[in-house]
Amino acid sequence: MVAGLDIGGSNLRVALTDARGVVLAEMQEPTTVTGGLAVAQQGVRLVRRVLQDPVTDGRRLSAIGVSIPGVVGPDGATVHYAWNVGQPEPFDFHSVLAQALEVPVLLDNNVNLAALGEQRQGAAQDLSTFAVIAVGAGVGAGIVHQGQLLRGAHGGAGEVAFLPTSQDYRRPEAGAPDEAGGVILLRTAQSRGIWDGSGAPASVEELFQRAAAGDRTAREIVEEESRRIAVIAASISAVVDPEAILLTGGVGANEMLVAQVATLVEDFSPFSTPVLRSGLGARASLVGALHLGVTFTQQALLAQVGDSRPSSDAPLFTRALPGEPLEVHR
Repeated sequence: MVAGLDIGGSNLRVALTDARGVVLAEMQEPTTVTGGLAVAQQGVRLVRRVLQDPVTDGRRLSAIGVSIPGVVGPDGATVHYAWNVGQPEPFDFHSVLAQALEVPVLLDNNVNLAALGEQRQGAAQDLSTFAVIAVGAGVGAGIVHQGQLLRGAHGGAGEVAFLPTSQDYRRPEAGAPDEAGGVILLRTAQSRGIWDGSGAPASVEELFQRAAAGDRTAREIVEEESRRIAVIAASISAVVDPEAILLTGGVGANEMLVAQVATLVEDFSPFSTPVLRSGLGARASLVGALHLGVTFTQQALLAQVGDSRPSSDAPLFTRALPGEPLEVHR
């Protein structure tokens, strides 16, 4: 069996598949702790729980792909800037997971894996060059160029939170909340003094609901956020020239935001770059994590039978819906 683990600041998700990629079981729970060690240990407990599902029928785990909100260094183990899970300092997530689960651990950035998920099963299946911008508590991008994920010299390709999207914001330190992310967006909303009798919104979701209902202050704040995301999208367009940009995340997938960003990008970008809503939503990073584990396992099995034709870049599967087998290419 193969496992995929998506570690997020709000939720942890895990899924099991067989070596073909047929999804056997899924489980999720709220992230109840902070800090690299504590969050990794909660992820281990969740994986062990799903492994107790009777559907596993006593089969052993062969590999696990892990999605993490941070920059995974060239060593594939050390994660930087994972402030979203309370770990702004570098931390070796890989060793904690590998020692506890005793299987190969394949670790990657959550938005990189969201891009892989969209490429395999989502809105980017027909695209060769595209970007996924995830806007949740923070903001990040996964960039695929000519079918290959861009990682950069330090694993930091797509760390668009470090782009200066306005002249007013100065990041006090590398681990501070992202200007275009949901944390700063809600702080901005709650700091505005001009609200009706119900007061400032208590959540980003409520902010967008008020904007959709016509609240002037809410609409202004959403327009400001749309402009920040559009600057990020246009910057990616100017450098990479993607066929399309996908928006996802608890903030990014909002239909009002997607529509406003699409209009602004038309003004900002020198090329016509469609801005689309994610096809997989919250499951994108989990599907990408499963891709890592299934690819690793399939290649190991093929090596055992002496078939060395697939390379590490070969797309070994294209589907990962629950109960549906992945399409294996040999």
